[in-house]
Amino acid sequence: MPAAQEQEGSASLSSEQKRELVQRVVNSEIFRRSPALCAFLLYITDHAIQGLADKLKEQTIGTEVLGRKPSYDPSEDNIVRVRAHELRGRLDRYFASEGAKEPVVIRIPRGAYAPEFVLRQAARSVEPLPKMQPPEELLPVQPAAMESSAGHAPKPSGRYWLLFAAAVLAALVSSATVTRYVVKSESRPAFAQPAGAIRDFWGQFFEKPNEELKVVYADTSFALWQDLNGKALDLGDYLNRKYLDVQGNQIFNVVMRRVTTPADMALSVHLATLAAEFSGQETPQFARDADSQFFHQGNVVLIGSHRSNPWVAIYEPSLNFQLDQDPQSGAPLFRNRSPQAREGQVFAIPSAYDTQKTEEKTYTSYGVVALLKGCGDHGLTVLVEGLNTQATQAAGDLVTDPQRLEMLLRAIGQKPGTRVAPFEALFQITSLPGGYDDPKVIAYRFRPPEACVGG
Repeated sequence: MPAAQEQEGSASLSSEQKRELVQRVVNSEIFRRSPALCAFLLYITDHAIQGLADKLKEQTIGTEVLGRKPSYDPSEDNIVRVRAHELRGRLDRYFASEGAKEPVVIRIPRGAYAPEFVLRQAARSVEPLPKMQPPEELLPVQPAAMESSAGHAPKPSGRYWLLFAAAVLAALVSSATVTRYVVKSESRPAFAQPAGAIRDFWGQFFEKPNEELKVVYADTSFALWQDLNGKALDLGDYLNRKYLDVQGNQIFNVVMRRVTTPADMALSVHLATLAAEFSGQETPQFARDADSQFFHQGNVVLIGSHRSNPWVAIYEPSLNFQLDQDPQSGAPLFRNRSPQAREGQVFAIPSAYDTQKTEEKTYTSYGVVALLKGCGDHGLTVLVEGLNTQATQAAGDLVTDPQRLEMLLRAIGQKPGTRVAPFEALFQITSLPGGYDDPKVIAYRFRPPEACVGG
């Protein structure tokens, strides 16, 4: 396309209109489970809108978005080019499907990273839609460092990591606040009542109008503190805050920040939407701000393991599938306390994946989903945890995605159309660089009818 014609095809959008378009893209089904690509797109479009497109260099994107060290060599590590290729494919798919009616498309010219906002009729014809890739990781920077929920030994990755973590939490609080306002508003739109597996599982949480669902998301800084100090703290240590007494060093500056993961953020937003569909409401709470009264009544979802969400320790003693660590290697694992026929006893992942770049490889990981009945005034509790970021994401998907949840309930023998009884399920995934595949339940237990927790 000649330069003059290209200029004519450029869309005359305000900065706000461009940001709204980008937000529609990242909120789409095609991008919803690809936060790494969402972070990439948000970063480059924000620079372009601010007139900083000349700052979009491969080295900078690799360092500030994809978690690479400032000294990394792009000629040896082509992560930015790979992600850019994936991003172009996803944009093509979006504007050919969900965004087919958008008058303006976003295009990233090959060999460059500065995005263009182009009128649809002037845009070059899109390429054939590439094969769908597995969902991207929920952590666009240093996945091992941000996860930390199962006892890994992550490495701090610089200023941008801290800024990003703070921004993630701010986004979570903002999203949760807006969602609760919409749910409580008298003018909220009417949702069709969910059916199928979602109804069977979640309907019992919202049997009354305006029922509250409390969600406690993880304190990643607490897990990071334990990893960096080689210690294992319990709920008592968490509540007395003594681990925050060490001041004047970089570790203190990290742990004082209220940091959670994008996996928790995404799950919290999905749960808020789900609550609204049942005419209920979600109340999100950062683990550090919760107290015993928060758990005294009502239904609760706890995200993360006891390493990052110490409140899980209240429920763990009654579980069959418990998070543990290999005493020699420090490898995170789930222990099957009472193995049945053809079941294993220990389910672990590599202990040094964050230091040997095995996070960029394919390996098997595990997670647990549990539905527990509370004692007395305590309601129902859902636990979702994984041995790494991808497994935590998968656990959240298993309880909020209709197809995933249907697979889970079918695997444990749940009769469709009936209320789901309390259970524990250990599942396995193929952990991929930036995503996961092939989730399947490998062991489960239905809990005795009289069993309750939280009394």
